[in-house]
Amino acid sequence: MHGEMHLIYLITFLVSLDMLGLAPLMAPYARALGAPIHLVGWIVAFYSVANLAGNLSGGWWADRAGRKFPLIVGLVTMATALLAYPLLREPLAMLVVRALHGIGNALVTPAALAYLGDTSSSTSRGRTMALYGVTYGMAGLIGPPLAGWLRDQVGYGGVFVGLSALMLAVALVAMAKIRNRGASAPERPASKIPWRPLLGVGISVAFFAAFCWMFTMGTLLVFLPLIGEERGFTAAQVGLLFGSFALTAALVQTSPLGRFSDRWGRLPLIATGLFLMATAMVALSASRRWEEMIGAMAFYGLGFGLLFPAALALLVDQTTSKIRGQVFGAFMAMLSVGMIAGSGMAGLMDQWHRAAGIHPFQSAALVLSLGLLWTGISVLIARRARRALLDWR
Repeated sequence: MHGEMHLIYLITFLVSLDMLGLAPLMAPYARALGAPIHLVGWIVAFYSVANLAGNLSGGWWADRAGRKFPLIVGLVTMATALLAYPLLREPLAMLVVRALHGIGNALVTPAALAYLGDTSSSTSRGRTMALYGVTYGMAGLIGPPLAGWLRDQVGYGGVFVGLSALMLAVALVAMAKIRNRGASAPERPASKIPWRPLLGVGISVAFFAAFCWMFTMGTLLVFLPLIGEERGFTAAQVGLLFGSFALTAALVQTSPLGRFSDRWGRLPLIATGLFLMATAMVALSASRRWEEMIGAMAFYGLGFGLLFPAALALLVDQTTSKIRGQVFGAFMAMLSVGMIAGSGMAGLMDQWHRAAGIHPFQSAALVLSLGLLWTGISVLIARRARRALLDWR
């Protein structure tokens, strides 16, 4: 079992390497194809548009057919999309490839998370999800600067083809090594089961936190590379900005801090993470030098390192293996909605910035503050519910 879990972590690393490594390159690549700023935002977002639909169906498939087959199909789909990027000659065609790429990712991630949830105990879920976050963080640390450096050396095509080869290789290994877990027959009444856990206050916190985080990431993916270009940063320097976020997040999640939600509870860690991330976005909006920006991104990574494993562990706490794939699919769909909103509003936020001086990163901080507010309200609701239960007893 441990060997299979290590393979799941490897798949997570490579899929995250693909997503995060390409993140700083997508907006400049779209601009190189001739896309205006509003289309750049939607090209970045369209990955998540497809990811939104794919996560819901991918999670359902992972519960019905098991975790293995969505993983393999998703990896092959991602490899195909990566091979198509170098063939593009105009920006509108990039929307189609981004959709295919997003669907592939949507098949892999809910199945991988459900597999990890299936094999973790109630006292180690924070640690299991922290290790998942570490693989994600390490990919974010290595991917952006490596992809930026490769782009400077061999161009966009070399980055896309190299990532495609990695996806195909790990798909072959998964086909041979991973056993099919989690397959189940539909229950009656099937229409009620998947959505019942989503109505809980705790689940809503995890979902809203996911939306807020990805809203800020969508904003960062559009504006940070473009701001970097305006200030004369190289692609590798822009990649290091994202890498500082990923390094800090990975260090937090490998340290005892990554397991604190197993001891202190999920909601306090989520609230702390949202607060730190909002503070970091305000600091980033005021930063002018590269050194200041890399420090703000590191602080953003600190908040993410606390929030992410706590939110995932919260989902595992309140689900069973029969519906876990669908719930994680819905969670990933919320990530997609956040990305769509954050990157899709790029044009509007750019207008606000020019007209009223409201920096896009300040708008993102406001969204994180709303997530923090709902988390605080949820903590109060949970405390009152516990008191009412004690009084009733």
